[in-house]
Amino acid sequence: MKRFRYQNENRKLLLHSGNIRTLDPALPSAQAMIIDRDRISWIGNNEDIVSIPADEYKLINLSGKTVMPSFTDSHVHLAHLARSVASLDLDGCKSYAEALARTREFVQTLTKSEWLFGRGWQNDSWSGARLPHRSDLDKISPNNPAAIYSKDDHLIWTNSLGLKIARIDRNTPDPEGGRIIRDRSGEPTGILAEKAADLLYRHCKKPSRVRSLAQIEKVVAECHKKGVTAVGNFDDLGNFELLQEYDSQKGLKVRVRQYIPVRFLDHLVKLKLKSGFGSQYLKIAGTKIFADGALGSQTALMFEPYRGRKGHCGIEVSTEAELTSDIKAAASHGIACAVHAIGDRANHQVLNAFGKLSQRNLKLRHRIEHVQIIKPDDIPRFAQLGIVASVQPSHCSADIDLARRHWGRRSKYAYNFRSLIDSGANLALGSDAPIEKIDPLLGMYSATTRKSFDGSKRFHPEQRLMIAEAAAGFTVGGAYALGDECLYGTITLGKSADIVIMDSDPFRTKPDELQRIDISATFFEGECVYGWDNISA
Repeated sequence: MKRFRYQNENRKLLLHSGNIRTLDPALPSAQAMIIDRDRISWIGNNEDIVSIPADEYKLINLSGKTVMPSFTDSHVHLAHLARSVASLDLDGCKSYAEALARTREFVQTLTKSEWLFGRGWQNDSWSGARLPHRSDLDKISPNNPAAIYSKDDHLIWTNSLGLKIARIDRNTPDPEGGRIIRDRSGEPTGILAEKAADLLYRHCKKPSRVRSLAQIEKVVAECHKKGVTAVGNFDDLGNFELLQEYDSQKGLKVRVRQYIPVRFLDHLVKLKLKSGFGSQYLKIAGTKIFADGALGSQTALMFEPYRGRKGHCGIEVSTEAELTSDIKAAASHGIACAVHAIGDRANHQVLNAFGKLSQRNLKLRHRIEHVQIIKPDDIPRFAQLGIVASVQPSHCSADIDLARRHWGRRSKYAYNFRSLIDSGANLALGSDAPIEKIDPLLGMYSATTRKSFDGSKRFHPEQRLMIAEAAAGFTVGGAYALGDECLYGTITLGKSADIVIMDSDPFRTKPDELQRIDISATFFEGECVYGWDNISA
């Protein structure tokens, strides 16, 4: 397979007259650089160009544009994001009635018996905040089984036909780590929480391979448009197979580091597959474990009950003993662990589990995903244990009202980015797409302002990051978390020519304006994968 597909035959580029932010402390800034095929071969200033035989290179005048390492989104669900492009989108609905109206319109586009896939509903943002019900979906979609995820992806809304296909009724027990929401008479309402969603999902008819591959191509293009060339991916194993097929057919132009669900850990161990197995384009990064649920669905595991829900502290998807067993089993076989933990008790228990590893097994790039609320005493443990805090700043902007409503005064311990970085923790930033948009500049806005997306609300500004810290989280920090810091993440001699060119300098932009910066071009391995016309004139 031919990897290099440059627009012209000249594979050597000399970029000059730019503002190059290398993020490499050995040489923080420059004006010019050379890309030789897929690598960075020279970095310097305009006055140094006179000694370079310019006729050997394609010259690109950056005209003052800013160049940085391209972005790494440390936590995405690529296939889920790809599928959401062609699915029902309920994100932004202000009421249950609006969600039903949008669903009714979408159902008209489906053939009889075709699955109704969707996501994005958030009942906490509706007046009354009631959970959706199967009976309402039955009226709209009696002949199409439904699987509609909540915005946080921890609840599924289905109809009676979906329940019938999944063989879920009043006699079906709650699975361990999950809950079938029922009415007062014991009948399922059509809402399946956490691992109960698997009871339905395993019966869902997936899109055709051809359609799925086309959807992935659209998502890769969207990544390039946003300056992203590397991701930590948390799709299921079947979707990992799909990415392999796409890579073999067309060649992935985004580096995908896959975290395999822990239920397949025994298979990884038997095959002696360790973190790092694969190619520089698609490889296994580790295994994914769930400790708890999410804030929006009030299933994140807390020490104290949620406001207004006496005795309800969330769902313990994995006990501390189970976490310890799984983490030890994985690490002892060279497999790094990425553990989903949102609630303060979940984070505490995960850190306890990591604390039981040997020093040798702690050297793997273990991570805790989300770290949305955490006790102050647990913050220093990330640096002490060498655990990466993989956080998604855009959740802070999106969840201001939810955090205050469900956690009350405890919300001052939510999204504590400043405290984590001051404690010496390694931060890797991401989006959790499709839950939030895959857009690092928007993530930088959230991390540095702690404001809602419209700027009208602010959430504990003392926890905001500096722009340089947020930029590092989407570049250096992401590469480190994925074990790739020697390949990309900084503009350094010998590293892959993965860069992004912007019309403005984030470091000289007001935090409130970061999300308005335009991406002019994105390069992956020296190939301009987005925006060639913007820089080649």
